Amino acid sequence: MNEIRIGAIGCGQFMSRQHIQTIDRSDHLRLCHLADKNEETLESIAQRYHPDRTSTCWQDVISDPTIDVVVVGIVPNLHPTIAKEALRAGKPVYVEKPLTESAEEGRAISALSRETGLPIAVGFNRRFAPAVQFMETAFRQTTGPFTICYRISDDARIRPPSQKWKNQDRLLIECVHIFDLLCYLTGNEPTRIHAIEPRPNDSLVSIEFADGSCATIHSSSWGSLAQPKEYFEVVLNRSACEMIDYVEVRAYGDLDLPERAYFAGRPYNGCDNSHVKAFEQNGETAMIDLRRRYYRAMKDSGALDDSGNEEAWLRAGRALGDPPLPQINYSPDKGWGAAFEEFCVRAVSGSKPRNADAADGTRASACAAAARQSIRTAQPVELSPDMWR
Repeated sequence: MNEIRIGAIGCGQFMSRQHIQTIDRSDHLRLCHLADKNEETLESIAQRYHPDRTSTCWQDVISDPTIDVVVVGIVPNLHPTIAKEALRAGKPVYVEKPLTESAEEGRAISALSRETGLPIAVGFNRRFAPAVQFMETAFRQTTGPFTICYRISDDARIRPPSQKWKNQDRLLIECVHIFDLLCYLTGNEPTRIHAIEPRPNDSLVSIEFADGSCATIHSSSWGSLAQPKEYFEVVLNRSACEMIDYVEVRAYGDLDLPERAYFAGRPYNGCDNSHVKAFEQNGETAMIDLRRRYYRAMKDSGALDDSGNEEAWLRAGRALGDPPLPQINYSPDKGWGAAFEEFCVRAVSGSKPRNADAADGTRASACAAAARQSIRTAQPVELSPDMWR
């Protein structure tokens, strides 16, 4: 296979630790053009990963004739514009979530993808996580309806000032991952959403699906860094599965699966990567040990009390070691690398990527909007595939 030439738009925390490192490690991908409006950040990342070209304008990446695939990971309000421009320029594009806030705009992007014959993927990487692929086997061994509980909780205080936008609407910025994952695993469309939010970004969302499956999502920014961020439990047909933060899955009942499986962590350049093997050997136990260590470093340094305090972050850095622990929510393998490389290889070879497409991205955003409407009106909200197809 010839090298796939990647144009990357954005080199902030997520892009530099996920997609850019995936490109750097890949046998098939090469970082050709890197763009970010922050010149200091751009220079720092470019010095480490050596793209052929850099730019402070995302338009330069889109118009670069040497680029095979564009990947976008910047503030969400620009995602729809860049996605459409990439497709119009004849380039497949991988866009981080959320794709769009508006269902109408999402449908327009889907239409443009069909018109150009070019694929677009939304960064719902959890579909490709090894732990999810294990659980998918359980879903495919039985029939619905299923009953599901999913918790995704975090401590919003860890966000530095530059990332405060991520706390504006957790349902749209974070929970879209879970809306997509549940639709993918159940193989069904959502039909009704009812949500409550007793305090900002602390929501309970109930979802009904076309086959009668039901799910409840607890999405909260009021949790503790010491607790595993995500927990997934599904009751199947006289059987059940639990997934703990993508490092351990437990199967119960009449399933052709091991009763317990552990999954390795994701490594990062310049980090203490001992967690990779620790998760593979000890699953949840290793995850909790790591999270408690990370929490103590953040708490004792003062970073949780004032995430804008540079001295607190320096103290936290010293407490995290040299080399440091990875960013705690990135330590499991949630499928970032597999999802992105899958899209690039299939998009360039002409085969259909298995990734979430624009319709999937629009559906997840529609679910977030419906949950927000339900919270506002204290009423359930009906959904229809016409909203995203």
